[in-house]
Amino acid sequence: MDNADALLAANDIDADRLGEVLRAGGYATAADAVIAIDASIIGTGQVGENVRCRLTWDPPASTGAEGHRPGSVVVKVPSSSELSRATAAATSSYVREVGFYRDIRPHVAIRTPHAYHVSENREQNDFLLVMEDIAPAAAGDQLAGCSLDEATLAVDTIAGLHGPTWGRLDFAELDWLAEPGPQRVADLTGLFGAVYPGFVERFTPTLTPDELDAGAFIHDRFEAILNARPLDLCLVHGDFRLDNVLFATGPGAPPITTVDWQTVTLGSGPSDVAYFLSAAIDPDARRADERALVERYHQRLTEHGVGIGFDDAWLGYRLGSAAGYIMAVIASQIVTQTERGDAMFATMARGSAHQLIDLDLEGALD
Repeated sequence: MDNADALLAANDIDADRLGEVLRAGGYATAADAVIAIDASIIGTGQVGENVRCRLTWDPPASTGAEGHRPGSVVVKVPSSSELSRATAAATSSYVREVGFYRDIRPHVAIRTPHAYHVSENREQNDFLLVMEDIAPAAAGDQLAGCSLDEATLAVDTIAGLHGPTWGRLDFAELDWLAEPGPQRVADLTGLFGAVYPGFVERFTPTLTPDELDAGAFIHDRFEAILNARPLDLCLVHGDFRLDNVLFATGPGAPPITTVDWQTVTLGSGPSDVAYFLSAAIDPDARRADERALVERYHQRLTEHGVGIGFDDAWLGYRLGSAAGYIMAVIASQIVTQTERGDAMFATMARGSAHQLIDLDLEGALD
């Protein structure tokens, strides 16, 4: 939907424009008008900005089921940071998120916000999402970690993305979502090599020698890690972590909702699970519980009709154990640096380092 007229910057959000796009989408009648909004920034996204807008309607609104004249929406727009926005252009982040809500959401069984409005302007690296406000709910905290019950809920929910799309290469026909190939591997290898020295310089005071050695191992075996795909491809979130899931905090909200689809791609499903668990729970808890969690994930896949054995799922999980470290290295160097961001990237690298050592990633590659 290339519709430049519908796009907004975070500081340009106003009642008239929101009323216009909601009426155009069929979520209000011609007689309904948004006469005021109460806007507040939510989340700590570094590539996009999210604004919660509480709406005052004339005549007064009555909140109800999904899609019925909402009393509150979340508006997502590009980052105000030029560096983060340039990164989004280089990685097609905005194109991917728009594409997910427009082309993929109806085909998966994972709970995401309903999208009232989706539009983009690729030439200007611009987009607008007007989404359901999931409430009462709160985002997970990557730095605080989560409980085993929350990790179990996350494992259950990600299978709702992987299962329905397992082996469906027709998605590669979408102009924004191509099947991974040699050029993609070459591009990522070049990018990792270029930013890795900066990561080492910034995080050497933070990480232990063993954790830094894990990064050196990934650097040396990077192409082999990317090419290790023993399973059929499926849609993967690519950044499935606590900051990108919302947990219900009271009645009326779904138990878990997954957000931030700027990294969705085709890949190995168990890598999303490895990525999540590497940083969501501390290494001791992960060591104690991860096999049971992967067994549960495998069971959920079979319920979606995926016919793979547990040993294959476990191998895919082991091969995905470097995913958190790879994201930490690349993302830390190509988005605007913040104190919380650095703490989060250190947590991700640390958790992934211990995971790949525990799971003998080197042996899995050989």
